[in-house]
Amino acid sequence: MSAGALLAGTPGTPTVVLVHGLASSFRVWDKVVPRLETSANIVAVQLESSSSIEADADDVAALLGPDAIVVGHSRGGLVATGLAERHPELVAALVLLCPPWSRESRLSARAPIERALAIPGLGDLLWVLASEDRQRAAQQNAFAPHVPVPDQFVADARSRGREDFVRSSRAIDTYLGARPLPERLGGLRMPVDLVFGELDARVARPVGHFDGLPRARVTELDGVGHTPPWEAPEVVATLIADYLPDTVESAAPAEET
Repeated sequence: MSAGALLAGTPGTPTVVLVHGLASSFRVWDKVVPRLETSANIVAVQLESSSSIEADADDVAALLGPDAIVVGHSRGGLVATGLAERHPELVAALVLLCPPWSRESRLSARAPIERALAIPGLGDLLWVLASEDRQRAAQQNAFAPHVPVPDQFVADARSRGREDFVRSSRAIDTYLGARPLPERLGGLRMPVDLVFGELDARVARPVGHFDGLPRARVTELDGVGHTPPWEAPEVVATLIADYLPDTVESAAPAEET
């Protein structure tokens, strides 16, 4: 499989790579990109989600030059980590937003509905019979309770399909089963920002699991669920801007329409 990309921002400035999560697309970054485009060359990746985190990481590597700031949301955080492991010369810093950090941390993946979706036949039937409203309800746990699920997120999941969802989800378990995220980050030499939502219902809070990593900073966002790029884009942009030169005003909230 290969990856495509939406290119935005200002050529000649530092490169910021944005990697979406499971059953998602580059549109998850729609509120972040306007806050950085004057100070960064932005590569918003569109993954074709192979059965391997490592393969996805190599696909992203094919789009990049050296010293990129790599930002990954959820599953995309693992792809970003895989990129740093396999191609460290391409990565200057990592910003990981709500990444699953062990197989056991994946709260929603252990729920009955996601386990049923993985069963051939039954999973196909459940997917086909699910209305748009039902799929929207199923995605509510990706956001804080007070945040409505955007239409684009429902459309992205439906267009991806069940097989892509199951294949991409299994890749997460395989990757974390081999080595959990804290162990992987401990072997990296670039700085890492880890961001988790206080109200995340998909990934368990990593209390103490990243302690002792000298180059890692952990931030918990109050009132935010599993999708900080949409729920708190100004905070995400500011965290990224910390790695950009002369970006005092670059992360200021853009006018939204």
